[in-house]
Amino acid sequence: MEDRKKEESKKKYAEGFELLQKRDYKYAKKAFEDAINADPANAEAYSGKANALFGMQEVEKGFKAIEKAIELAPDNTGILDMYGAYLYNFGKFNDALGVIERLISMAPENPDYWHKKGDVLAGMEENDKAVEAYDKALSIDPTGVEVLRDKGILLEQMQKYEGALDAFRQAAKLLPQETYFYDCQGQLFGRLGRYEEALLAFSLAMKVDQDDEYAINGMAAALTKLGKMDEALQMFDEMIDRNPENAFSWDGKAYVLKQMGKLEEAEQAAEHAKKLFRKQEESTPGMFGNA
Repeated sequence: MEDRKKEESKKKYAEGFELLQKRDYKYAKKAFEDAINADPANAEAYSGKANALFGMQEVEKGFKAIEKAIELAPDNTGILDMYGAYLYNFGKFNDALGVIERLISMAPENPDYWHKKGDVLAGMEENDKAVEAYDKALSIDPTGVEVLRDKGILLEQMQKYEGALDAFRQAAKLLPQETYFYDCQGQLFGRLGRYEEALLAFSLAMKVDQDDEYAINGMAAALTKLGKMDEALQMFDEMIDRNPENAFSWDGKAYVLKQMGKLEEAEQAAEHAKKLFRKQEESTPGMFGNA
């Protein structure tokens, strides 16, 4: 009889999981509750119910369900990991850190846990400690592209641009077909006033994807800073032809035209850029501070 109940619980859990994958949260929750009724000790069913409740935006009930799952299976790393993720997502950083520390104590050589510790510490604005956690993750697995990405982003926010560049360079070597890491390097070189290197980084991005709007705008901005106005204007015009709604291209074009002494055209382009920025709910200036 007991075995039959457990089998029924497993069956209902599988149904709930399938419904969860389809984002049918209401019926997933019902299936998980049926699984719990059949076997009240089924910790996975409680964690599944928690996922369904979070999907339904019933946050408080979701946390209660997952805490029950942990009560039933305190050493289940999958459930603990999920709990930590939800705590992090809802801004409960101190609690999330406690869960991650517990996971690290159970599996200290798991780079994913150190990565997550870094993310939580970054959320707490404990930036130096976050970088240390990212470095620990990379010491375990130097091929962690996502860790390098998050480390680079954090170091950029900390205005430690050389360190950020190094992280993005390493990531680009590991994932050379990803334009993002070249674009990040180009932006950082621009901030450092190293515009020739910015051009090179953006050109590498365009070798991967010739339609990379960010790289095209970046190259045009770098050309502008190098005083190559005709080349810059041509690139901005090409970008506008491809995407007339790109506010950054219009912003850059306005800057170039102003530098070329074409003030009336510059004013028209600048006004158009402002309209597009307002439309996009943007307030960011051009890539290298063009205005």
